[in-house]
Amino acid sequence: MARPPLTVEQILAWADAHLERTGRWPKRLSGAIPGSGDETWATVNAALWSGSPWLPGGDRLFQLLSRSGRTPRSGPLSVETILEWADAHHQRTGRWPTAATGNVVDAPGTTWLNIDANLRRGLRGLPGGDSLPALLERCRGHASRSRRRSSPLSESQVLTWVRTHYRRHGRWPSGASGPVEDADGENWHTIDVALRKGYRGLPGGSSLAQLLRRHRAPKG
Repeated sequence: MARPPLTVEQILAWADAHLERTGRWPKRLSGAIPGSGDETWATVNAALWSGSPWLPGGDRLFQLLSRSGRTPRSGPLSVETILEWADAHHQRTGRWPTAATGNVVDAPGTTWLNIDANLRRGLRGLPGGDSLPALLERCRGHASRSRRRSSPLSESQVLTWVRTHYRRHGRWPSGASGPVEDADGENWHTIDVALRKGYRGLPGGSSLAQLLRRHRAPKG
């Protein structure tokens, strides 16, 4: 027997049945859907994204549930859900969210500031002792600018950036050269200050200009 068309109405009916059965709304990894044949919530999520004659595409399960009022604002929150919201934000904007980003588009009534607080304080079922920047760095390989600027720095790393800058522009960088193109979040001025003051594990008492005089490679 052919399966019935996969429509929004059918997906929401399955979601309501899942809630009644488990006490929670389904997620992408919630497994098989009883009474659906061989559908799983992962295949439903994929169908929402890819589209069909009955589904417009570009959608996700958690977005559909949120729009239909099926995701309580103050209910339990999981790391998986936060990462799904972050992935959707990144796909729309090309940037990862921060605590200052504002509202979570896919979760009306929720802000990224609240999510960061929940991660830190262990609210809404989260373990606590975490943060939004730490979560994105750990699970998505994205370090926030503030975390990058506070990470340890070595003279050898600075010299690598210096030589790349010279090969690209034909001149050596100075403290006024602006962003370090090969190190997102780094700036030649802050590197010069770190060399002078001994920040970020550097010995101090130096400067970008002095480092260049000591280690400048021959032209060419």
